[in-house]
Amino acid sequence: MATPPPTDGEVDVDEGLSLPTDAFVERDVIDARTPRIPPPKVLAFFTSNKSASVYVVDDLERGRGRQVWRVSAKERRIRRVAAVGTCNGLLCLCDEDKPGGAIALLNPATGKTVRVPPLPVSYRGRYGYAEAYTFGFVPETGKYKLLHLPCRGNSTGGFSVLQAFTLGDAAWRDVAVVAPGDSCRLHAGVVNVGGAAYWVTKGMVDRVVSFDLRDERVAFDAALPVGAGGTEKTELWVLGDDGRQRWSKRYSVRVEGVGHRLAAPHFAHGGEYVLTVQSEGWEKRHLHSHRMRDAGRRLLSSEVRSVRIEEPGTAVASFKEPGCLRTFANVETTEPLSVYKV
Repeated sequence: MATPPPTDGEVDVDEGLSLPTDAFVERDVIDARTPRIPPPKVLAFFTSNKSASVYVVDDLERGRGRQVWRVSAKERRIRRVAAVGTCNGLLCLCDEDKPGGAIALLNPATGKTVRVPPLPVSYRGRYGYAEAYTFGFVPETGKYKLLHLPCRGNSTGGFSVLQAFTLGDAAWRDVAVVAPGDSCRLHAGVVNVGGAAYWVTKGMVDRVVSFDLRDERVAFDAALPVGAGGTEKTELWVLGDDGRQRWSKRYSVRVEGVGHRLAAPHFAHGGEYVLTVQSEGWEKRHLHSHRMRDAGRRLLSSEVRSVRIEEPGTAVASFKEPGCLRTFANVETTEPLSVYKV
């Protein structure tokens, strides 16, 4: 299937992945300047040592989708590219060949990209893999922002300064931050919702931190409702926004009898579908959709939706080589990037 030419789509980043929840899908922030925004679709980002590609799923029920962008490692001199996140149709990519890897923003609908200036020198050799970044939008100002947390995996040692970048600026800025915990759990992911970034810290009690992108400060922190260890099922908890910081369980998902795992970071879409990934040996990756039995019914405030996946579901995207597959909610727009070139 034809893809947009990669002209000006330079993911040439030779200079230089949860908190899965459909709550983030349903609250996906859309630029208010763009009229008639359609509902979000599933975007699958696949990367391997040979290539990186973007696949948009138009119909989860029938498995209809299309490849909208692809770049080979050979033609763009890249080997490992990871997806940081999506916002308003823009996809944030990170070169993971080395710490402090370069960041680029891509609009898959147009094939256009723009590079972000590199991190300060003091952070490039130690930090800067994709899991340490997050990409978001501030509705009040209409500005896009990137954050970088200077920590690695679950290593001990907190941080008192993080790096912030506003799209269109010339360089990153250090921002003082007081966050609880001894370290950040980057494997849990850093996500953006409604103009705030969230990450998990490790301490006597694991906590989630909310960082306001507009004011660039910690808005609040709250203890997690359950431990961060693995369980036989996936539970989705939502932190209330009523100011009382109360948790409520919304989903309980169990996969049984099929060789699938839940997709990440978004495993549910639109309140109707659950997404899973099937691995065929070491050679292939398949994305499947599963329609919930009570799809379309709005949950009561105290209701927990139980989902059990026992069938393969509908294949909606396939990739014929080993690699990493991540899923996001995405709205296709023609958001220009040329105005942000520095």
